[in-house]
Amino acid sequence: ADDANTITWNPAGLPGLRRTEFTTTYADLYAMGITQSYLGFVKPFSDRVALGFDWSNVGFDDKELLYAENKMNLAIGIQPHRKVSFGITLKYLMRDMQLDGTSYGKSSGVGYDAGLLIQPLKNLRLGVGLYDLGGTQVAYEDKSTETILGQAFKLGISYMPIDGLILAADYGDRYHFGAEYILASRLSFRAGVQQDVSGAEKILVPSGGLSIKFKSLIVEYGYESHPYLEPTHRFSLALQFSPAVVSITSTVISHNPVFRSLHRYYESEPFLKVGIKNISDADLPVDVSLYVPTMMDNPHSQSVTLPPKSEEEYDIGVSFSSDVLTSKKATFDNLVQPEVKITYKQGGEEKLAQKKMESSYVLGKGKLTWSNPDMIACYVTPADVVVDKFARNFIQYYTPVLNDYFGRSNLGRGIILYDALGTHGLVYNIDLETPFLDIADDKTAFDTVKYPGDMLRDKIGDCDDLTALYGSLMGNLGIETMFLDVFKPGAGHIFLMFDSGVKPDEVGKYFLDETEVVVLNDKVWIPIEATLVGKSFFSAWKQGALKYNEMKAENFVNEISVKEASAKYLAGSHITPDMPMPEMDGINDLLKEDIKQYGVWLEQIVYNAVGNKLDAAEDYYDAGVKYMEFGRFKEAINMLETAINMKPVFPDA
Repeated sequence: ADDANTITWNPAGLPGLRRTEFTTTYADLYAMGITQSYLGFVKPFSDRVALGFDWSNVGFDDKELLYAENKMNLAIGIQPHRKVSFGITLKYLMRDMQLDGTSYGKSSGVGYDAGLLIQPLKNLRLGVGLYDLGGTQVAYEDKSTETILGQAFKLGISYMPIDGLILAADYGDRYHFGAEYILASRLSFRAGVQQDVSGAEKILVPSGGLSIKFKSLIVEYGYESHPYLEPTHRFSLALQFSPAVVSITSTVISHNPVFRSLHRYYESEPFLKVGIKNISDADLPVDVSLYVPTMMDNPHSQSVTLPPKSEEEYDIGVSFSSDVLTSKKATFDNLVQPEVKITYKQGGEEKLAQKKMESSYVLGKGKLTWSNPDMIACYVTPADVVVDKFARNFIQYYTPVLNDYFGRSNLGRGIILYDALGTHGLVYNIDLETPFLDIADDKTAFDTVKYPGDMLRDKIGDCDDLTALYGSLMGNLGIETMFLDVFKPGAGHIFLMFDSGVKPDEVGKYFLDETEVVVLNDKVWIPIEATLVGKSFFSAWKQGALKYNEMKAENFVNEISVKEASAKYLAGSHITPDMPMPEMDGINDLLKEDIKQYGVWLEQIVYNAVGNKLDAAEDYYDAGVKYMEFGRFKEAINMLETAINMKPVFPDA
């Protein structure tokens, strides 16, 4: 039941063919002039229903005696379940015998066959054929009738122990045993034997054959050896027009538009949902490929095994070309038409199903929307070579300042890097095309964000550019940051805060008051207004604290953990071309100003710690201890020496 001959032998095999097929066979039985001819045609109407029509003829004609028996079958096969199918056949028979041109016994009649096919296992099939149900009668010209074919049945089984080898047997009026081996899906070898069930002499008839397939054309030869008669040679020709057993029912890209800057996020998540239909009766390995123009050099491919008789949706990942952010096309927005292709093997031949998808926008590397503010994390690139060089150069050069004035604190590192940006010449400038103030209110509008390395080169940017840059520099030093997304209507803004390294229960010990900092997630954060770059760090800190407290009181600020957001929205693989670093010659003016303001600020903390008075030796001692906690050892020594001068016997001092 694996070709068009199933019309005659078991109509239940029709829907399993999954193809349109035409076949013809011719044989001269036992070289006696008794010809056997056959024509068959199969047409599937769905993956579960197929129709078949055939004509067969057995005849003899020696110019004196003529005998002809014609039979036409119209069959339908239905497969309600992938493991079960059934079919019925309506057949019309015509017989005639002539002697010297005179007809004797011309008759015709109608009969019915039925079949059942069950496949309990992938490599096991069971079949039942019921023939001439109720007996098949013919009517003669004189209106008399005769039952010429009695009701019969056959039971069959086939088993595939290994790929390419099929063993088969059936039982009816004869026993049949056979085997077929298919080589490379092109060449098949067959051998079998049959023996009568009843009769005085149970004749054993061996047979063999082969078939050659070339694309849709199949040529077959069969040989049957009878012990008493001449052998029979059968020749068959078939055309098999196999339809695709796989079709693409739906395709949806999870993200539209597509942001180049989020390419690593896309690569970590399912990118495409594709509906695939498999009408075959077996598991089918396929390769699904996706091509997104301007973002790929080659399609992304993924292997999937389709269950038999299935229609399911599959999540497909994606991988983009290495220059997705650096190619010339990366700068521009592109309207592209992605394409999905599915390749698989059917009957030994490579098959292809493909579908052009709806057009999608691929946006340039600097584009972003604020529908999900966490996506800004993809622009935080602490590992960028230029960012790393900038941060390390300034911190290493100013290590003595960090040690002597700031006690190696995160605050000191933040001051040095912030002032470094001002000294480098960075300035805040509202993006005239996409001002953040307007963009923040429209979650669908496209904003433009610069990568930190590009920002260091261009030296001019909006609040989002400066925030991403300063956050990247701090991240390079291992200092955690949080971005502060202000979503108040008409006052959209973004700035940041960094981890001070101080524990929440020690805020009163290391800061003037709680309004200077933000206590969140068991950390103490220092808020910074990055747009004040070029001014002192303490100005940016003061403004950042005021802005945060104001927006927090009105519930208009969203704290974004850069660490958590970066774990999802991975930084883009952006490579900044190398650039010369700023020359450093002594302590720059901005840093001098902040050292001065830091000293005043610290002096106030110390003064508060001693009760706003320095009268007794104990007051100077407490002040010295406080300075030691901040790493200001010079001031600490001065205070302790004063305490000793006032109280010479002061062991602790």
